[in-house]
Amino acid sequence: MSLKVQRFKCWRVGRPFLLLTLLTLQPFNLSAAKAVGPDDMVLVSGGEFVMGSDSNDGKIGFEVGMDSIPKHKASVPAFWMDRYEVTIGPYRKFVTATGHEPPSIWKDYKEFGYPAPEDNHPVIDVNFNDAEAYCRWAGKRLPTEEEWEKAARGTDGRLWPWGNQLELKRLNTEDSKRNWTTPVGSFPDGASPYGVQDMAGNAMEWTSSIFQSYPGAPKTIAPDKKFRILRGGSWGMPANPFARPAHRHFRLAELAQPDFGFRCAKDIK
Repeated sequence: MSLKVQRFKCWRVGRPFLLLTLLTLQPFNLSAAKAVGPDDMVLVSGGEFVMGSDSNDGKIGFEVGMDSIPKHKASVPAFWMDRYEVTIGPYRKFVTATGHEPPSIWKDYKEFGYPAPEDNHPVIDVNFNDAEAYCRWAGKRLPTEEEWEKAARGTDGRLWPWGNQLELKRLNTEDSKRNWTTPVGSFPDGASPYGVQDMAGNAMEWTSSIFQSYPGAPKTIAPDKKFRILRGGSWGMPANPFARPAHRHFRLAELAQPDFGFRCAKDIK
């Protein structure tokens, strides 16, 4: 077994699986969506939205992870969200300006058989602290998982950013057999109701949220700052269930993997 395979297997150890079950939902109203802000950020409106999963989405504990229930109403203030995942180009500038350690994959990509880093691809192989440091340097911050999920799903509880049907042509996951990241924005038909790109697949994205159970969950998971939440699935995972926006990935904050990336958010002032 090669080291490359070992690194990828850790993504799936001990994780509950979700399977897609279609819901009948009303389409999201796009009339107020896609307002463009600073640095190609988009406005995500404030207010309530549907977050999480329930038994309508599949069998709890098998098709729906215990950490993703219950489905509930959450609310966030309006905020700005990066339209695209942070790419290698701007991250290079951050590394040069601050002396921050670059991702290991930039120097050892040949050893693992990966392509050379390209500036228009999402930066990957970064941990939570790397992502947080970049966003702070850029005058932004990491989104909370509530903000991330609203930006991905809108307000109607849809299963995927574009609707309720999984369509593999709209995202970059293991199913596509590309076996690597794609330039950000390569799947415009996969955009969320707010016009945010690549919220399913390409790179999993760090959020600022500490891993803990949802309010009202049948099993209480105490907050643990060692673990942070990532969302969105990646190029190295099957779309179903991992790229579904309601699916929660929790990882050690210090862990970097060749599918871990991020995007930034910003408060409205």
